[in-house]
Amino acid sequence: MQITSVVNQKGGVGKTSLSVGAAAALAERGRRVLLIDLDPQGHATTELLGLDEVAPDMPSLAKALTKVWKGPIEELAVRHPRSNVGRGGAFDVIPTSPGMFDLIRRLDQFRVPGWQLARVIQFANYDHIVIDCPPALDVLTNNALAASHGILVPVQPDRTSIRALRLLADQVRYVEQTVGRPPIAYYGLVPGLYRRPISHYAAAALQELYTFGIPMLSHVPLGVVMNEAAAHGVPVTTYAPETLQALSFREIAETLDGYLRNHPAAAIVPADEDFVFEDFITEVSVTRSAKDNGARKKLYDLMPKKPNRPR
Repeated sequence: MQITSVVNQKGGVGKTSLSVGAAAALAERGRRVLLIDLDPQGHATTELLGLDEVAPDMPSLAKALTKVWKGPIEELAVRHPRSNVGRGGAFDVIPTSPGMFDLIRRLDQFRVPGWQLARVIQFANYDHIVIDCPPALDVLTNNALAASHGILVPVQPDRTSIRALRLLADQVRYVEQTVGRPPIAYYGLVPGLYRRPISHYAAAALQELYTFGIPMLSHVPLGVVMNEAAAHGVPVTTYAPETLQALSFREIAETLDGYLRNHPAAAIVPADEDFVFEDFITEVSVTRSAKDNGARKKLYDLMPKKPNRPR
């Protein structure tokens, strides 16, 4: 299973369109694909794929990430009913939910934020998982980066994208060091949201983007067909399969598939820390002994403790 995050903290660069298009193109190739809508705004769920948000009383990704719900990841997924899927393939979606807006604050309460999403999806039965990240370098994006084998970065050919790419590279290094994981692969940059013919300004910005040394993948230029596909709640690969945009998504899917064949994805998720009753009692004992001067002082010393390890 290969996990790919589509990430750029700069908004309006075609991130969600790339997430949906690449996932749909992979499913069209006969791959079992799960698209995770990690963006609290939920554009992939409601705007591009015409699906409903998860009801507040139902299991959701937000509940799974905070361990309120602990069922299998497949119970959170919804099959997209209107996509072209190749033989043996699947196109499933984990939709957004109202609880996603509050998720950042709750994830910050964990001791080491970063591995929650990886632990939720580590046993999923898919060939590819594509994560549509929020347009921010926050704890949700950090979770996606920690869980991913590699990233796709949508960019616009302008100067603001160059600075955004530098900031993203810094964030990727920070996550790698903080959670102690192997380097995250850059699958490629995907230029988009520009009009043809390309202007001299955009061409110059593209040349500067090449200097980052990241592979430049197929372009996804502006086209009314993208809006029309979203209005019908289907990927552009299904709505208009012969368009330039659909062909670009298929080439990007081929790149992701090729990376999976040549670099088999190994599990990178560390074991979750188990709750140890004796450690908990020791912590409570120290705190109460320091703060309680009454009859209950030293009471917790009578509870079982974890024996000291020999040196």
